[in-house]
Amino acid sequence: MEHEFKYDEQNEVLVLTLKNTVVFSDLEELYETSKKMLEEKSNRQLLLMMSGNFSFDSRETREASTENFKKMDLSEMAFVGIGAANRMLAKVLMKTGLIKINGDFFKEYTEAVKWLKSKR
Repeated sequence: MEHEFKYDEQNEVLVLTLKNTVVFSDLEELYETSKKMLEEKSNRQLLLMMSGNFSFDSRETREASTENFKKMDLSEMAFVGIGAANRMLAKVLMKTGLIKINGDFFKEYTEAVKWLKSKR
């Protein structure tokens, strides 16, 4: 798995960088690592950085990742660098309530952090 995690201490946000296709076998590690990094954090916010190569390998992987996001009890989620097709899909999932999260889409990291901070 080539995806990267970090907790941005200065901005108090978990940053997950998805560098390529997310496959089903990645999901447990993505979920467990994210959950552990958010333990005892007062702000349960996720900033998801996506490269141009980002995608899910299957519908099953996409649906399972949605379930994992629900279980993480996030207050907000910012998406950076998401392509038009995935942005549309994510908006549909949020508007239909399949993902119950306050989320928005940004072109740059700094814009996303500013928005996340405004929601605290």
